[in-house]
Formats: sequence, C-alpha cells, structure tokens
Amino acid sequence: MPARNILASVGLGGANLTNDVVTIQSMLNNVPTGNGGPQPRLEPDGKCGPLTVGAIRKFQLAQFNSADGRVDVGQRTIERLQGFDQAPGAAPPAPAPPPGGITPPQIVTPPGHLPPTPQPPPTFTLPQGLSPLRRRILEIGMGEALPEPAVTDLKTVRDGNETVRAGWKRLKQYFDEGVEGWTEQKWKDKATYDGVRIPGRRIPQPNSDGVSWCGIFATWVVRSAGVETKWRMGAGPSKLKLNFSRNCRPGDIAVIAQNVHHFIVASPLADEIMTINGNSTNQSILVKPWPLSSVRYFYSVED
Repeated sequence: MPARNILASVGLGGANLTNDVVTIQSMLNNVPTGNGGPQPRLEPDGKCGPLTVGAIRKFQLAQFNSADGRVDVGQRTIERLQGFDQAPGAAPPAPAPPPGGITPPQIVTPPGHLPPTPQPPPTFTLPQGLSPLRRRILEIGMGEALPEPAVTDLKTVRDGNETVRAGWKRLKQYFDEGVEGWTEQKWKDKATYDGVRIPGRRIPQPNSDGVSWCGIFATWVVRSAGVETKWRMGAGPSKLKLNFSRNCRPGDIAVIAQNVHHFIVASPLADEIMTINGNSTNQSILVKPWPLSSVRYFYSVED
C-alpha cells in the first residue's frame, strides 16, 4: 500500500486544503498516544483548528523535541507520520538515530520544581459567529497554548552542555517576525540570546527586569492571521485602532493595568472572559480567565 501524502502544507500558517487536512488528521489518529498521538482522537473533518494544530505540535514534540505546528510536503513530519500510517498491528517505526551519535535533547524538570502531575489536555470551543479573521486569530493563538504551551519555563531540554527553555526557538520567532526593526544582528548580543534561551531569563531592557513579551506574542498571532501590524518597543502594536473602553471582541488585543499585561480576548464579553496569554505564569503561553473589569483599553483587529 503506497504511503499517503499531501499536496500542500497543513497546520499553523499552512494552505490547509480540506483533503490534506483530513489526511493528516487520519494519520495522526494512527499514532499511538505514547508516540505523540492525539488523545482524544481527532475528528477527520478537514478543518484545521486549534485541536489539529495542537495534535501536530504534540506529535512533533514527541518525535523531534521541537515543534512548529505544521506538516510540510517532503519534510520530516510527514515522513515520520507515514511510518506510523501502516497496517493495524504493525510495529511503530523506531526514531531515526541522531547524526554523529549525539544524544538527542531530553526533557528534564528544572531544579526546584516537582515533575508535573499528568492532567487531561484542556479544551476550548471557539465562539460562534466569528468573522474569518477573528476565527483565524483564535485558532493560531489556541494552537500555541493547547494542548500544552509552545513556550514555558517549566520544561527544559538539554542542548549540548546547556539546559535551555523548551520552545525557545518559537519565542525567538515571535521576536523575529513580530517586532518592528528586529534583525538577526540582535541575537549576537549574548545577554539577548540568553534571554530567549535560558529558563528564567529575559531579553534585557533598560530600567526594567527585561522585555515582557506578552504584547509581542499577541501581535505575532494577529500578524500571523494576516493583519498588517508589528510590535513597536515601548509603543505597542502598529496600525491597530486603540480603544479606551472594554467593548473588545474575540481576537482583539486587550490590556490590563497589572504590569501592562497584553492578551488576546478569546470569548464574548461577560463578567469574566477567557483569554490567550503569552508571558503568563512561568513565562508560559496559557489560556486563562480575566475579569472584564480589569481591562483598561484594547486594540481592535478590524472594524
């Protein structure tokens, strides 16, 4: 039986052709949970939402210790999925040996932290009646937060002789793609490079504890959904309408007074709203509730 394949990329930022999405959803369902398969199994509906993106990330983390949430044609994720996509009862493929005999990175628990107690993956249902843009923003944001954070200080990996933050390359991507005027030259400064890689560190910023990247993350999500905006250090997201009220809607970037924290609104307005937060507890990307009364102003992503 020939291996199944896709015509275009599936997942975060992918083309997400319906038939390709169904193929990837079905292939992921053939992966045992212990090898990074989804639990519960995906519904092969051809829609690439946060559960599918999260399942792709979970599989990539289990197989490669890194994840970008996308399956590309002819690349390692589709090739590894094809290895699991075989007759029932067949043995799963062994992971490819690391080049040069180097031991691959291992997940370790940071000093002073107990190993996390296994919990069922959180779920979130998108609100009804969203515009295509607002839906896309929430799908991308949720894909970074669920079923586990794309960035967190609570998980580390070994990189040679160093212990580095799990997801640090993703955090670096938020800066590279979302910050106005940011260039690769910035990473040549060791303190800046360590700020994105080392658990508990931050990129230095004068007269502060370091760059708080909640707004950078929110701006990156909105930009990835197709909005022309970038984060301006000290000024906020560009080209978005600033509103001094609490009449925000799902997909907007809201700001609270506490540490001038930015997040993406993820639910219709109520006394308590669900939100997607970068740079949350333990520098993690988390879905969490905030009281609507804490919102001071917001940036609207569309009229």
